[in-house]
Formats: sequence, C-alpha cells, structure tokens
Amino acid sequence: MSNVGEGTLVYSRYRGDFKLIVEVDPGIAVFYRTLIPKSVSIQSPKYTPHITVIRKETPPHLYIWDAHQSETIRFEYNSNICNNDVYWWLPVVCPQLNKIRQALGLPEWSELSRPPDGSDNFHITIGNTKNV
Repeated sequence: MSNVGEGTLVYSRYRGDFKLIVEVDPGIAVFYRTLIPKSVSIQSPKYTPHITVIRKETPPHLYIWDAHQSETIRFEYNSNICNNDVYWWLPVVCPQLNKIRQALGLPEWSELSRPPDGSDNFHITIGNTKNV
C-alpha cells in the first residue's frame, strides 16, 4: 500500500561534505515503530526522520546547489515495513528527488541514498537495533 507524504528539502555543507535530505514528519516513524512487534527491541534512529538524497558525494554541478532549498517535496512511501539485522525502514519513491540528483550531475541513486537492501528507491529509517 502506498501513502503520500510531504517534507522539506534541506541542503547542507559541512567541512566539504555535501548533504541533501528531505525532513519528514516525525509522526510517520513513531507510528510505524508501534507496528513492530514488542518482542523486537529497536530504538529510534540517531537523527530525526528524513529521506537521504545526497550524502558523502560531491555534485559536479555545484552552481545549482541550494536551488530548491526549503521546497516542499511530495513522496510516496510503502507502509510495508522492511528490515534487516540492524535497520527498519519504509521504502520511498520520489521521481522529483531523482531529477534533482541528475540536475546536480549525479546518478539517480547512490549507495547511501538507497535503503539497506540496495533496492532502487529512497527510504525513511524508522528504527535500528544498534546498542540494544
């Protein structure tokens, strides 16, 4: 089942590291964590819920960096929670984010923008089993 969400595009650059995320409603992660069986010990992610678009990549077309700062982005996310041994996440589809990556001179996907299973989509991490 697909759901529609909205978030805010946030660009940052710290010590030469470029990062682009979509900040999403924290209620999404909170709600879907409640659906994980109580027998599974998970914790909230270190960072507030977001969709990673660019991380640890230097876009070739920096002249348009910040072009969409604070823009509202609509995305679709699947309500079927995915997981591996460490992470729990919701798959996200957003062609607009793929276009932004391409406009910046990057491929549609990177290893760090894909979910932990490596599929061709974005994701929202809702929890993990690190240190629990």
